[in-house]
Amino acid sequence: MKIITAFRNLDAHGSRRAPELIEAESAHLARRLERFPPELVRLEASLSQTRGKKRIRAGLRLQLPSGVIATQEEGFEVEPVLRRAFAELDRKLARHLSRLRREETWKRPARRARLEALLPPARDRVEAERRALWFDLVEDHLDALYNAVRRELAYLAASGEVPAGRLSLRGLVDATILKGLERFTERPAEFDLGDWLMRLAYETIEAEARAARRALPDDAASLEHAPEAPAEEPTEADQEMFEFYQPDDVPVLEDLVADTDAADPEAETLRHEAQLALHRAMAALPALWRRVLTLCDVEERRPEEAAAILGLSEAETARIAVAARDFLRQKLVEAGLADAAGPDQPRAPRAAPAPQPIAERERIERGLRGATATGATAPVEERS
Repeated sequence: MKIITAFRNLDAHGSRRAPELIEAESAHLARRLERFPPELVRLEASLSQTRGKKRIRAGLRLQLPSGVIATQEEGFEVEPVLRRAFAELDRKLARHLSRLRREETWKRPARRARLEALLPPARDRVEAERRALWFDLVEDHLDALYNAVRRELAYLAASGEVPAGRLSLRGLVDATILKGLERFTERPAEFDLGDWLMRLAYETIEAEARAARRALPDDAASLEHAPEAPAEEPTEADQEMFEFYQPDDVPVLEDLVADTDAADPEAETLRHEAQLALHRAMAALPALWRRVLTLCDVEERRPEEAAAILGLSEAETARIAVAARDFLRQKLVEAGLADAAGPDQPRAPRAAPAPQPIAERERIERGLRGATATGATAPVEERS
């Protein structure tokens, strides 16, 4: 590797120490660059100091056959500035070499398989039997848990409390199941297992949503990459292409033949708009109010059951339910879909329950049962 240095206005200590540091750090880089011909690799290091002999600027430029890597650092002492600059150059070089080796094509599948595993292998037979027993207990409640998490996650994303796509349905269901496995001995004896799982699900969703709100947003600009170019105005050729591919007004059978059994289109449109307004109002509710309405109206649970799941008193649960329904009514009145003086109280919108996908259930079973879920007979090793 060829090394080119340039020093400007350095004091005596910097002029003596800088070449030693550059030589030591470049030797470390050379070990990473053994695959490249030495005559094709060049490192340029520049170091300058302001007139007041206070601030130091270091710049490194590594030229490779496959590209150029550069970094800059500033500070007040030669050694820390150079070490930070070389550390940043080493990090960028490692990323560049990883792209050249195409590590993402063979490392990511193995890493993804490890991440998708629900639990590490059981330590002994007792732990394996405990996990299998837990799956037998929760299997009948997985559909209800799946629907509850799916519904709450959709409302959080629609309300903007959590960025869409930040939380995954699979991850929240897995976290709830694992939390139940860990805290099963702490479960209150008077609690039904399904109700207890629902409480754990709401606790998990609340904690993950709080963490997601504190995290860096997905649309944050990266400091390592150039900003995206703004969108340009469509050219005349683009407009001609879009106009050419506009669909023709082709009559369909539904327009030509009347269906006497079909519902009134206007009534269906009003019903659809009312459902959309209700869903928007549900998304705008505070999380606790929304969960009270979901348990009381959607799942049709008794007030005492909803209070036990949410850790509230029955009186407080009833008060929240009344206030939430009043909020829904006000939203419907604002949308022009209800009469302010009407006697009917709006109910939370109901959606058809969707069963948990078979592949997801089988994945959870494999994670908890281990080898026994696939019919294997390999024994679990026991530790003495």
